[in-house]
Amino acid sequence: MPSDKESPGFVPTRWSLVLRAQGNGEASQAALEELCAAYWYPLYAWARRTGLSPSDSEDAVQGFFAVLLDRRLFDRADAGRGRLRSFLLTVFRRHLRDDWVKAGAERRGGGRVVSFDAVEAEEWFRNEPADDSSAEEQFDRRWALTVLDRALARVEEMHVRRGKGPEFAALRPFLTRPGGLADYEAAGLPVGLSGGAFKVALHRLRERFREALREEVRETSADESEVDAELAHLVRILGR
Repeated sequence: MPSDKESPGFVPTRWSLVLRAQGNGEASQAALEELCAAYWYPLYAWARRTGLSPSDSEDAVQGFFAVLLDRRLFDRADAGRGRLRSFLLTVFRRHLRDDWVKAGAERRGGGRVVSFDAVEAEEWFRNEPADDSSAEEQFDRRWALTVLDRALARVEEMHVRRGKGPEFAALRPFLTRPGGLADYEAAGLPVGLSGGAFKVALHRLRERFREALREEVRETSADESEVDAELAHLVRILGR
């Protein structure tokens, strides 16, 4: 089992979701569920990278979140003493070492805490790029991709609420890749946008995505002055 040495690089976090997850009530439960939904796959991928089988990795993640919620470990989290990703990974390591390994297969079938498709998770893992990075580096990368996914989901939800879901679907492929006027005209035709109007809408989408990404990063930064540094680090992770 790997040591508890943390991978370097991330700035300290404010842990907005962790703070909301502390205590009791519907808001606390919603924050806990959001944390579990956001971070189960990075933990699953980390477990697979360390040599656990697909079924054991699934059991490990389910058992970890069961312990996390049952013992209310987030109530003990201190934003001034570490990083959210480091906190989760350190506690997960200790869970594997101290709890899950001892319990073995007894935890299997003991109730699902996080809802996810294990077959789909394994397919995602097998499609991860082949490289020689460590499990910790891959965990960091999965965290960065999770941040991007959550930011994109914010923007998509905004469009759907405004009745512009089809327009978002047409614009989405051009969010991170260039296109020419002919491309815009072809993509915009089914949603009633001319090439010029499509280009303007795409510019607005990119602005909203940057704002949403910044907001996601802001939730995991100690203060506003660290947001730019965290964003730059996210870009470096994805660029490796």
